[in-house]
Amino acid sequence: MKEPIDYKILRKFVLGKYSLKDFKLVSRWFEDKSSEADLKIAIQQHWHEFSEDFSGNPKDLTSVLNQLKQKIAKERPVVNFRKKIQKFYTRAAAILLLPLILYSVYSVYSTFQKVTSYEISSLVEIVSPHGARTHFQLPDGSQGWLNSGSILKYKTDFQQKRTVQLIGEAWFEVAHDEKSQFIVGTPHLDVQVLGTKFNVAAFPEEKVTEVVLQEGKVKVNGYNGLFTVDMKPDEKFTYNRDTQSGTIQTVNAGQFSSWKDGLLVFRNEPLSEVLKRIGRWYNVEFVITDPEISKFRYRATFQEEQIEEVIRLISLTAPISYSFKKREMGEDGVFKKRIITIKRKI
Repeated sequence: MKEPIDYKILRKFVLGKYSLKDFKLVSRWFEDKSSEADLKIAIQQHWHEFSEDFSGNPKDLTSVLNQLKQKIAKERPVVNFRKKIQKFYTRAAAILLLPLILYSVYSVYSTFQKVTSYEISSLVEIVSPHGARTHFQLPDGSQGWLNSGSILKYKTDFQQKRTVQLIGEAWFEVAHDEKSQFIVGTPHLDVQVLGTKFNVAAFPEEKVTEVVLQEGKVKVNGYNGLFTVDMKPDEKFTYNRDTQSGTIQTVNAGQFSSWKDGLLVFRNEPLSEVLKRIGRWYNVEFVITDPEISKFRYRATFQEEQIEEVIRLISLTAPISYSFKKREMGEDGVFKKRIITIKRKI
């Protein structure tokens, strides 16, 4: 019996807000040729929801296509799309859905497709676009997920030397190999393992680098011999680049890797940290007008909620009010990040 097309899951798929289960389901829809007509019908029936992300008139193909060309030109080296999916969208391009379909070809498969890497000067680079999460698989069988706005690099001789460079956040499930260490390099430290599951967050704009171990063992090495730390499961190591010092604490490791499954989990965390993670997740920018708000401790779990609903729910229990600023277009024709102002509730 053929699976019904759920337009809500399809919309989350286009927006890059998904779980692993959604990813597998939508992949099956696109692989099944008999689902083509149902996919078109689902999108047509709910066109008003799919078109709301386009600025101006969604039927203005010139504006939409110009934006697509800019984005495709920027990301084209990173991803190769499956020929079968390209063929599907090519056939559908003659109907009213042309703007959405062209957008989906770029956005959907740059977000959800296992990334096919490219080679330039013996360097392979995997990029996860802002507001998305990207699954990757390395030549040795190791795999993982890249969080929004993150980059993973490795050389084409990876099988001989299992070393990757990370900018941003990634969750790794490393294939065990007694003869070959696996090393994750960041700007301030590297993580050395044989086979394990762990999360690394090393965003260049933040002053701390975090390593959270879920299974196995890892060794965290500071550069120039600054420090060496052996970690056990359910431990988090935090390195502060300003003070050049690190701390280790016991945590629930699953909380720090839940993002790969489409969950945002907060457990007694300061609101400043909560908003930072939400901002990265939805590719928005928060402006906090009162520093005291940042200290408020918050506990919650969000799954596949829209940004408006997430902020509304936070405001119900936190002493804040909020306002959304209308997105502005930059000189390059690309819309800037959405800005949300957070104030103390009076």
